[in-house]
Amino acid sequence: IKKSFEQMFISFDIYSRTSNPVHHETAAGFFRKLYDDHVFEEKETEQYYDETAKTFLADRYITGTCPVCSNPNAFGDQCERCGSSLSPDQLIHPRSTLSDAVPVKRKTRHWYFPLQHYEIFLKEWILNGHTEWKNNVYGQCKSWLDNGLQPRAMTRDSNWGIPVPLPHAEGKVLYVWFDAPIGYISATRELTPKWADYWQQPDTKLVHFIGKDNIVFHCIIFPAMLKAHGHYVLPDNVPANEFLNIEGEKVSTSRNWAVWVHEYLEDFPGCEDVLRYVLCANAPETKDNDFTWKDFQDRNNSELVSIFGNFVNRTFVLMHKLSKGKVPVWHEKIRDEADTELIRQIEHTKITVENLLETYKFRDALYTIMDLARKGNKYLQDKEPWKKAGKETTAAADQEKIDNCLYLCLQLTANLSILINPFLPATSRKMLYMMKVVERMLDWE
Repeated sequence: IKKSFEQMFISFDIYSRTSNPVHHETAAGFFRKLYDDHVFEEKETEQYYDETAKTFLADRYITGTCPVCSNPNAFGDQCERCGSSLSPDQLIHPRSTLSDAVPVKRKTRHWYFPLQHYEIFLKEWILNGHTEWKNNVYGQCKSWLDNGLQPRAMTRDSNWGIPVPLPHAEGKVLYVWFDAPIGYISATRELTPKWADYWQQPDTKLVHFIGKDNIVFHCIIFPAMLKAHGHYVLPDNVPANEFLNIEGEKVSTSRNWAVWVHEYLEDFPGCEDVLRYVLCANAPETKDNDFTWKDFQDRNNSELVSIFGNFVNRTFVLMHKLSKGKVPVWHEKIRDEADTELIRQIEHTKITVENLLETYKFRDALYTIMDLARKGNKYLQDKEPWKKAGKETTAAADQEKIDNCLYLCLQLTANLSILINPFLPATSRKMLYMMKVVERMLDWE
C-alpha cells in the first residue's frame, strides 16, 4: 500500500492508528475532561443484545430495514443507500450481524453527550456562519438541526476499543465516533511536539476532506465535542464528496468490486496521472458519480492526449523545427490582439484556478486548466507558424511572427506545468524535463 501511494504521488505527513498508545491517552483524556466538567448524562437504557453471541451489539453490528428508503441492509447508525443517520431502534426487523439472530433488549448503563444543548450554537455556527459550505453538506446539517438534536451515547458495551476511563466502568469502551475524530488530534501529537499550534491556536485552518456518509460526525458531533471541551479550534470547512460508484455499482472491497491501485499500476505502467485525472475530472463533488472504463478511455484519448498532450507536443516539435530547439526572442513591436488575449488568458487562469482550489472546487479547477490548453491549441492553429517558414530561408518579418507564436506557446507550456502540478505531478515533471528547468520552477508564484 505504501509503495502504491508513493507511485501515485500521494504522501502523508504521518500514518497513525487509533490503536496507538498516544491515541488511547488522548481520547481517554478528552472524555475525562468532559466528564469532570459534568457534560455527560449518565443513563440506564435498554439496548440490543445478541443471546447467541452473548454480547451487546454496537450500532454497526445491527442491520435491518431502513425506515426512510426501505433498504433491507441498513446499519444501526446509518443507511448507506440514502445516507440517513439512524439509531438501532429505528430499524425495521433488526438482526445481529454476528449470528443473524433477532436481538433482544437488555438494560445497560452509558454516558450520553447532550447534543440538544449545543443546537443553538450549531445553528448559529453552521447555518449563519458557514453559508459558503457545499450545498450537500449545508443541506444535511440543516436537516439534522431542523429535526432537533437528541442525546447520543458516547460509550458502548464491548471488549474491544478504548476503555472508559472511569471507575466501575468495566466492559465499557468509548463509542467509535467519539474516539475516531480525536485520532486527528492524537496523530498530530504523534507528529510534532508543537501539535497544539495546529489545534489550539486561532490562526489555524482546520479542514475535513470526507465522504457524505460522515458529514454528521464531522459537522455536528465532533464540533459539539470540541466546543464542549473548550480548548480546540472548530472546522473551517468540510468539503464532503458524494459517492463514486464503479460501472453503476457501489464500491465493495469484500466483493472485490474496486479498482485496486497496485493492480492498476501493474496493468497501466507509467499511467499514474491518467487515473488521477479521471478521478478528479469525474469527482462526485456535488452528486454521486460513476467510474467506467469506457469513460477512463475516452477522457484519456479525447482530453489528456488530444487537448493537453497535443498542445505540449506540437509546441516542442515546432520549437525544434522552426526555432532551432531554443526559446525564441519576443518581439514586442509586432504583438497583436491574439497574443495579448492569450497572455490575458494565462493570467486570468492563474487567478481562477487559485480561487477554485481555495474553495475546494477541484473538478472545476482542472477543467479550467484543460480549457487553457484548448485555447493554446486554437491559438497555435490560428497562427499557423509552419506556413510562414520558407523551404530554404525564412524572411525576417515572418521569422519574428514565428518567434512570437512559439515564445507564447512555450510560456503557456511552462504555466501549464505549474497549474497542472497539483493534479498531474508526473506529467508536470516530464514537462520540466522537456523544458530543461529545475523543479523550483513549480513554485506557484
